[in-house]
Amino acid sequence: MITLAHISDLHFGRENPRLIEGLLHCLEKTTPQLVVISGDLTQRARKREFLAARTFLERLSWPYLVIAGNHDIPAYNLSERFFTPWKRWHRYLDHPLEPIVRAEEYIAVGVNTARRSGSLFDWSRGRVNLYQLDVIAQHFEKGGDEKLRILVAHHPFWLPEEYRHRHIIGGRDKALKKMRDAGVDIILSGHVHSAYTHLLGGLIVSHAGTAISSRLTRNDPNSFTIIRGDRRRLAIETWTWNNKKFSIDEHLVFTRIQGEWKDNS
Repeated sequence: MITLAHISDLHFGRENPRLIEGLLHCLEKTTPQLVVISGDLTQRARKREFLAARTFLERLSWPYLVIAGNHDIPAYNLSERFFTPWKRWHRYLDHPLEPIVRAEEYIAVGVNTARRSGSLFDWSRGRVNLYQLDVIAQHFEKGGDEKLRILVAHHPFWLPEEYRHRHIIGGRDKALKKMRDAGVDIILSGHVHSAYTHLLGGLIVSHAGTAISSRLTRNDPNSFTIIRGDRRRLAIETWTWNNKKFSIDEHLVFTRIQGEWKDNS
């Protein structure tokens, strides 16, 4: 059985030091084999924010997979945004934009869904293209049948009704078909600062809220998730902040039957 921690939307520049310490304390207790960080490490992609994010990553005692979000591209320096959008990411964090972590019990693949611009005015929207999907599928095909297959994206593949105005990821339907064919088990995402877990076409979509920032959505508290299990059974815990500490707020259980995940909660 493996234990994964999924945190998202750290937004250094708007971080709360108490939450950082509370999060690290919980991770020490759960000792995950992998910490997944699904984007938006900074608030405005400023140097000091990237340096704060780097300091946080250096404090992690566990392997981690980190991807970028739309906030990790400069917002106001348009020249840099259009021509070298990931210069600061590579300079201060020095992590690949589409990382892969392979272990005995799982394979985790990150995809960069943030874009420097879009056809609509809202450039915070994300998308995934066919080339990325082909590369992702090739990685999972090399995984092995018994390994849990995890896709990490910043932008959501599904949203509850009250958050539909934030928009799902562009290219979602083609991506879902490709990911089902590649045997993906679970998609981890962020972006809208609300925690939920949902079954979509036989896959699990698990979304983490903002773990440590003050950028809360409506009445949603700061949160992160702990995922335990294997390719046959997964338990997903949502841990929320109660002004003193993080504690378990929701516990869901899923089983995989004939290649599709079912809710056994």
